[in-house]
Amino acid sequence: MNILASDHPEQAKVDATVLRYRVYTRRIRRMLCLGGVLQDRTRSAAWSYTTGLLVIFMCFNQCVFMINFCWDHTDDLVLLSRCFGMTCSFITPVLMSACFLVKRKRLLELHETLDDLFERELARDRQTMLATLCAFDRPSYMLCFTLGSTALMILCPSLISIVRQIVYDAKPRRYKLPFLAKFPWPVSTGGGLLFYLHLLHQISSCWCVVFTVGSVDSLFGYYAFQISSILRAMSARLANRRRTCEVFTEALGTCVHTHHRLLQCSHMLSDIWGLIIIRMLFTNAILMCALIFEASPFTHLTVGQFFLFISYMALKLLQTFIYAWYGSLITSASEHFREGIYFSEWPDSSLDREIRASVIVTMMQKPIIIKALKLSSVNVNMFTNIVNTAMSYFFLLQSLDEDK
Repeated sequence: MNILASDHPEQAKVDATVLRYRVYTRRIRRMLCLGGVLQDRTRSAAWSYTTGLLVIFMCFNQCVFMINFCWDHTDDLVLLSRCFGMTCSFITPVLMSACFLVKRKRLLELHETLDDLFERELARDRQTMLATLCAFDRPSYMLCFTLGSTALMILCPSLISIVRQIVYDAKPRRYKLPFLAKFPWPVSTGGGLLFYLHLLHQISSCWCVVFTVGSVDSLFGYYAFQISSILRAMSARLANRRRTCEVFTEALGTCVHTHHRLLQCSHMLSDIWGLIIIRMLFTNAILMCALIFEASPFTHLTVGQFFLFISYMALKLLQTFIYAWYGSLITSASEHFREGIYFSEWPDSSLDREIRASVIVTMMQKPIIIKALKLSSVNVNMFTNIVNTAMSYFFLLQSLDEDK
């Protein structure tokens, strides 16, 4: 009775973790749908291309209007850096949506392969497979919350000002759009249909930034979780000493085959997210530099501007860190799997020649490393390099501003 009593809470905990994983999966799918970048065989390709091109059109228009504004303020370095930062934020959904549309077939293949492998391993060992779920879904929640908070801090001052002037019937009315922009046609600051259409366009574009960026970044973490969990589960299976030689031989052959498929999945992951990560490397370093330069020496900031600076800086640091950390977790799980094969009983097993050769090749291979366009490895070192680069750019901007 004591054994049954002790097993029941443990089983309930595992069941709760499985439920949490299902919620994590559904949340990412909903965000991909809201962001217009969901690629799924249950939806037609025409619908996927329509929503994806709509995101590209809306955000690219906003980028053009901001760049047009920059041309009139090239002498103001602080305003120029602020506008450049906003432009980089709006170009991100354009790039993400374009990558997902161009790589749609590979993305579907990656999702189906990982989902099949993950569910197969989950049926064998749910506890090991979901042991690190918190390390992946919590950063995803934090990223989405920070994205939403930053967007609200940018939109709310303008919207509150408009509502106040309407309620108190201010004369004359001076409305202000949330984002800096210059349009090819005149837009009245006193209201009117054209002004409200531009306001709706900017709010909708901001919606695309929040949900598209949040969902694509979370999806990368979701695939990283699946790959690392499968590798860890296979390592645990090989470390199990309580089995016959025939069972071990079968398990080892299955693990080697699964590792080969995971290696292909990692190549697809690098191919799909390569350009997205490279853009993040350059723009996040420049954006963090521009944020610090604009806010320094921090004495002239209002309370709202200070919290916006903290939120935006936290967003860029968190976004950079989770990519770097997820890449490191995949590499670490791959190294543990290779060590699990090396210290297992494979020399004494009754493997055939082909499987034995595959085992040797697997041990000789380098661990799985996610690379961005074969230019940069996605690991924790990438995060420190970006922070160092941002500070270098800041000191350069500071010296240019002092010379001016």
